[in-house]
Formats: sequence, C-alpha cells, structure tokens
Amino acid sequence: MKTIEKLSSSPWMAWLVLLLIALIVPMAMGGYLITIITIVCIYAIVCIGLNLLFGYTGLLSVGHSAFLGIGAYAFGLIAIKFGLGFWPSFCASIIISGIAGFLIGIPALRLRGHYFVLVTLAFAVIINIVIMAWIELTGGAGGLAGAPRPDPIPLPWGDVIRFHSPLSMYYFILFFLVIIFAVSYRLINSLVGKTFIAIRDDENLTQSLGINTMSNKLVSFTISAIIAGIAGALFASYNTVISPDSAGFMKGMEVVAYIIIGGAGTLAGPLVGPLVMIAIPEMLQIVPEIRGLLFGIILVLFIIFLPRGVAGEVSLLISRIKSQSKHT
Repeated sequence: MKTIEKLSSSPWMAWLVLLLIALIVPMAMGGYLITIITIVCIYAIVCIGLNLLFGYTGLLSVGHSAFLGIGAYAFGLIAIKFGLGFWPSFCASIIISGIAGFLIGIPALRLRGHYFVLVTLAFAVIINIVIMAWIELTGGAGGLAGAPRPDPIPLPWGDVIRFHSPLSMYYFILFFLVIIFAVSYRLINSLVGKTFIAIRDDENLTQSLGINTMSNKLVSFTISAIIAGIAGALFASYNTVISPDSAGFMKGMEVVAYIIIGGAGTLAGPLVGPLVMIAIPEMLQIVPEIRGLLFGIILVLFIIFLPRGVAGEVSLLISRIKSQSKHT
C-alpha cells in the first residue's frame, strides 16, 4: 500500500519506470515479440489522439482510422510516386492529415451526438472506397508497397544509426510515442486542455461563458487527426506495405474499443488499451477465428463491469486507498 501511495504521489517516477522497462525489456525479446509491441506503440499513438478528442473533449469519432489511412497513403505516395526521402514525405503526410482533419471538422463539428458519430463513420467509409477504387494511384485492394524506412542518422563519433532491424524501428516509433504523450500531457494540463474538458462536461454552459466552443472543438479534432496521421506514416514506414484495411471503419471501431478498455479521459488509457487487446491475444497465440469473438466479449464485459476502463478503475482504487490512509 505504501508503494502505491508513493507512486501516486510522484507520477513522473512511475512513468520513468515504465519508460525504462520499455527501453530495456525489448533487448531480450525476439523479432516476433518486438513486432507486437511496435504495433502496440503505433496504435497507442492513435489512441492518444482519439483520447484527446473523445476522452477530454467529449466527441466520439468512430472513423478516426480514415486519418490513419490518410497519413499512411500520403506518406507512401509522396515517397514512392514522387521519390522524396523519408523526412519530406513524413512531414508532408502530417500536414495533409491536419488539413483533412480541419476541413472535415468544419462541417462535422456543427453536429452533435450520434449525428457527429455517423458523419465520422461515413468519412471513414468514403476514404476506404476511394482507396479501393483509385487503383492507378493507391493500388486498390493490393495496397501500396515500397514505403521507405527512416534515413540513417549519423553520430558525432562517426557511427551511423540504421533502421533496418525490428528493434531499431521499435525504438524509433517509441521515441515518437514518448514525444506525443508528453505533448498531450502538457496540452491537457494547459488552459486549452481545461477548455476541452469544460466542453466535454457542459458545452452549453461553456459557450455561455463567452468561450468559442466551435473553434476549440476544431482545434481538438485537427490535433487528433494530425496524431493519427503521424501513426499512419509510422505504420507505413514500419510495414513498408500499406493496406486499405488501415483506413477501414472497422479499424476505427477497434481504436474506440482500445480507448474504452484502457480508460477514456485518462493518461494511461491509450497505452493500456492496445496493450490489453493487441499484445495479450498475440502472446497467448489465440487463433484469428476466436480473436474477434474474444474481442467482443472483453469489450462488453468492460462496458458493464469496468466502465472507467483499466486506467480509470486503477486511478479510482488509488484515490480510495489514499482517502482511507488519511482517515486512519
């Protein structure tokens, strides 16, 4: 109990311990396990963006996979078709994802409730149809192959960091996960983040205080789209082959499930959700036919018995332990 209290009173120490584990443990893993945790990191990035929109701003987007696909295909097309290097293609894909989020957010955010949810779903379906139908550009159902890995990074003492092995790509993607997590943390605890939370709790009251809720929701939606686009570009570079499935609306539903299971509106939720729903079934070698059924059962059980998600319930447990320790 004392250990829990110490970790809860110094959260940065707990995050530092987790980071050290993420840095050291993969060195002892094989290629298969490294691939799994790399995919977990990529979807954790997507979840951080969606958590900012859903968990903190109160806007549920079930079609966020569209921005994942836009980031992936923008990166791949610019790198392959135009022959640009990794970093120009990567930066361009981020800008394109942000522009797409901004343009879609303007009409979509004028709607509320299930109307907004349906618009995001329709957007994901449209993007998937375009990718499948525009065979000359996207490769259609066959996907797009040849996405580049990051350029080698020269070191001051003459050595070079290359990104050919699964472990090197894992550290590269982990770097972006840590940066995006830190930026998200700062944003949530800023005035802008407090405004997002106020909109989530009561948009009408927030608007009555003179706050432009539309512009703040658009900021949240655009940032969330940019983060999903970054994850898409990283996924394309890691996998080197881009599939239309990455932009499918079912992938967007999975991301929402990761957030619900991990804990919407919590810092740890976007990390816990993908870990529970991607890593554990893979490590247990659950066959694909059963995995979908298991996914649905777990989601239903969490909604019924753990509505706050794993991180939310743990946070509630820690607060109860702290309150009991004060009374004793």
